[in-house]
Amino acid sequence: MKRSICIEYMQSGMSRKEISLKYDLPSVNTLSSWINSCLSPLEIHEKCASLPPETVQLESNMAKKKEENPLDTASMSALIESQQRQIEKLEKQLKYSQDKVLALNTLIDVIEEQGIKVRKKAGVKQ
Repeated sequence: MKRSICIEYMQSGMSRKEISLKYDLPSVNTLSSWINSCLSPLEIHEKCASLPPETVQLESNMAKKKEENPLDTASMSALIESQQRQIEKLEKQLKYSQDKVLALNTLIDVIEEQGIKVRKKAGVKQ
């Protein structure tokens, strides 16, 4: 039974979640462990080789997602613009933080040149 479920998964192109739901498995990890225990590496390779190429699977998955949640181009471009603004904001924050670290390290270097030890020595005291 386990072996036939594993072979069905490998040949059907269905996701692990779909197979797990179909056979009421406790989790997708159960199917993964069955595949590793019931099929040899050669069988796994041969079954995967018989599946359609990943691009075909990706295209079919994208088509399914489009049917489930159709987004028009206007809302998609608005989403992209929003994400681009967020990326720019995060890049500015990162640059500010890097500049701050550089300034603080420079300040510590100047203070240590005056003979005041600020940084701890590396290693553990015993």
